Amino acid sequence: MFDETRCDLCGDCLARCPYIHFTAEASAREFRKLLNQEKVDWLKKCVTCFACNEFCSKGARPFDLIVSAMEARGDYVEAERISSCRTLFTPKTAFEAPKVKGTVLSLCAIEPNLPFALEGPLFEGLTIVKGRHYFCNVLYLHLGNETIMLNGLKPLANKYASLGAEEIVFMHDDCYALMANFAPRYGIELPFRPIHIFEYLLNYLKAHKTDIRALNKRVAYQRPCSSRFTPWKEPMLDEILRFIGVERVVRKYDRENSLCCGQDLNGMLKRSGNDNFSRYRDLNVGDAIDHGAEAMVFLCPMCLDALKEKCRRSGLETYMIYDLCRMALGEQLHSKAS
Repeated sequence: MFDETRCDLCGDCLARCPYIHFTAEASAREFRKLLNQEKVDWLKKCVTCFACNEFCSKGARPFDLIVSAMEARGDYVEAERISSCRTLFTPKTAFEAPKVKGTVLSLCAIEPNLPFALEGPLFEGLTIVKGRHYFCNVLYLHLGNETIMLNGLKPLANKYASLGAEEIVFMHDDCYALMANFAPRYGIELPFRPIHIFEYLLNYLKAHKTDIRALNKRVAYQRPCSSRFTPWKEPMLDEILRFIGVERVVRKYDRENSLCCGQDLNGMLKRSGNDNFSRYRDLNVGDAIDHGAEAMVFLCPMCLDALKEKCRRSGLETYMIYDLCRMALGEQLHSKAS
């Protein structure tokens, strides 16, 4: 939630926006108007990348105010798009907690978008939960609606709690952000510790370091938008890449200056105010090539979906971060179709 007590109306959050160009003076003025619930003409141009939350040095969470204004106006995307999304991700059956043995790995509803099967030693012994019952609803922030996500937060936390696990590993960055950032902010106590996939991978690599063979690749990392909520895990990724002999090239659109991948969810995210999604794809891939990357590495499967064709045409290999780790451990990757 937006914390007005932390906001000094400096305007830095909007001034640094890579998609809407504000002067320093205009950014402060426009955010003040938003805070006063005055109408602003730039809301539909927002890409909902959450960057302004990370840019705010005071921790005021300006994006939370922005998405609240979007929801109040009700015209960020058509209501039919939200309705179709809810139909797609609403569970069709009653929830029954599965029997859990060992560490739990949550896939949310992303498994259909993963390029390779989750097999091999890296995933042995894990109890995998997945599907609509575990959908985190963070997607709705990209549709200008926070209420749907927040209404689903407690029920989702209860489902995870019913598994009886002390720790739950989250493959989906959105899910981790929801449990590690939003849940404590809204007073939801979790009886389990949320673990990001980076932490799991790093611990596994440390335990099997004699099995690692350096991949000797130069890669660009495509940082997902939800990482804006949990930037503290970034050093873990750097350590993972060092372990497997991969160089993360220094480029313009990375870390705090990362750029939206250009995913428009088959048109769902297109709106009249901002339809530059193909341009963002061009910028990301061009930036990777210009800085000497031979591959693009992903954490979010939807980022992969947005950029894989552009990468292929540009000669860039594409990998999910955990699949790179599997390769370094000597595994052969087998696609789900094989």
